[in-house]
Amino acid sequence: MEKLLFILLLFGLGLHANAQSVNLCPDNNHPHMIDLGLPSGTKWACCNVGASKPEGYGGYYAWGETNVKKVYDWSTYKHCDGSKSNCHDIGDDIAGTKYDVAHVKWGANWHMPSYDQIVELKYECRIELVVLNNINCYKFTGPNGVSIYFPAAGIREDAKLNEVGANACIWSSELEEGSDNMASGYNTKSSRSFYRNSGLPIRPVVGSKAKPKVQQDEPKRVGTPVGAFMPF
Repeated sequence: MEKLLFILLLFGLGLHANAQSVNLCPDNNHPHMIDLGLPSGTKWACCNVGASKPEGYGGYYAWGETNVKKVYDWSTYKHCDGSKSNCHDIGDDIAGTKYDVAHVKWGANWHMPSYDQIVELKYECRIELVVLNNINCYKFTGPNGVSIYFPAAGIREDAKLNEVGANACIWSSELEEGSDNMASGYNTKSSRSFYRNSGLPIRPVVGSKAKPKVQQDEPKRVGTPVGAFMPF
């Protein structure tokens, strides 16, 4: 009897330990188009461009570039003449163009999210800090109860990888309003814009770029980490 109880205890512990390792997608043939029940009808990808699983960091891309590199500064940025004061005009919104790495890499109807689509995700979803297969992630649960995960992949600046394990960042497809050297993006610490030469992950979407109807109250963030979230 004691042996049976011990086996059951071990089994129970195993289930708890793997609670964040459940299958999030129907199969391992990523990417998958995930319907979160958002008002705009936007579908989000299950993983970043270049990642083979939801918690994978994927590639880091400067805004408007379609290849990864080792150094992210103005001297290596393709769409300028060596400094932030002379950035090339490649459009105010690059979604679906040759500068959109989501569209270039994945094709079909995939494209970089607009800033409005990112805002909708932020304000319509419940946000939790979780550990997925030993990777710090942010879990976004939509109005229909379906979730996607953003790994805390950080941001590449110069030759450094900053804020990894603490912050999930992604590019939008749009320039920051009133700027030619900054583009809009999102990080889980605060919404903000980034210099175009910075290296950020890309999370593709499918759906209309029409402005979603969203009430901009405080996002539905859950402050208490779920699981053994690793320290910042």
